[in-house]
Amino acid sequence: MKTLVVANSAGGVGKSTSAHCIAVAASEYGKKVLVIDADPAAGITFACGIENPRVSTKEFLSGQFSLEAAIIKSGERFSIIASSSRLLALDIDHAITAKKLVELLNGFDLVIIDTPTGVSRITNYFMAIADLILISSTTEILSLRGALNSKDYAEGAGYGGELLLLITKTEQALDNEFKSLIGDDFKLIEPTIRFSLQVSTAQSQAMSILTLDAKSEVAADYREVTYSILEKLELI
Repeated sequence: MKTLVVANSAGGVGKSTSAHCIAVAASEYGKKVLVIDADPAAGITFACGIENPRVSTKEFLSGQFSLEAAIIKSGERFSIIASSSRLLALDIDHAITAKKLVELLNGFDLVIIDTPTGVSRITNYFMAIADLILISSTTEILSLRGALNSKDYAEGAGYGGELLLLITKTEQALDNEFKSLIGDDFKLIEPTIRFSLQVSTAQSQAMSILTLDAKSEVAADYREVTYSILEKLELI
């Protein structure tokens, strides 16, 4: 089992969209995938057509319900532990231990965790068990500032691995100056994810862009990125 944490303290950077699309692509590559929606905003949960789950991430992490009771099978071949605003009430100091969490998740090839926007100890909790951290960001300064904040959180959580930076919503190729600016802090994963209005259309229909338009450029971008991630995690 490998864990991929998707993070950025800034909002509107394609974090939940990327976690969703990578889950679908990894499932297409034959991997048994679980998504943990650890964001009280419940973006992936909504994009999977789930509202107000009876058992959410909050109840699972607090030990009130088993993994089996918390898991919902999505319509896109991956499993999900859905979130809700109830997660805001979680006392992370009384959550199940990281060691127990890893043991519980061992039946999956890949576990993808979508973390909250802003400062949250939930993010640190999951970063501490991450095999790989993916920072989703646009090229805008506030998004990149959030990426750098997330780098600090990762270091504070004891993560010593590679920090991948995935640039989303692009309308032109990245220039060498930009690549050199971020090169000291992150490993840029390519291709970048092209901007497409179809992404929002897919979410409104409770699916990912890979399902709505499997042959689109954005779907191809996410499949290529996912393959690189699976290679780095030695899952392919």
